[in-house]
Amino acid sequence: MDKEGGSVSKPPLLTGPDNYDYWKSRMTAFLKSIDSRTWKVVLKGWETPMVLDKDGNKTTVK
Repeated sequence: MDKEGGSVSKPPLLTGPDNYDYWKSRMTAFLKSIDSRTWKVVLKGWETPMVLDKDGNKTTVK
């Protein structure tokens, strides 16, 4: 069984509702350590990448 450690390559594990506050602060720090843009996605949500088609209209990437 995996135990929670101080690894920077693995996210912290939520082992139950009793340690949610501790896990939340660790997960926030973990995501911010990856890249500041990673944390912004958590706060603002994912934005689908857009490109301009040949007519100059915005369209989603397929």
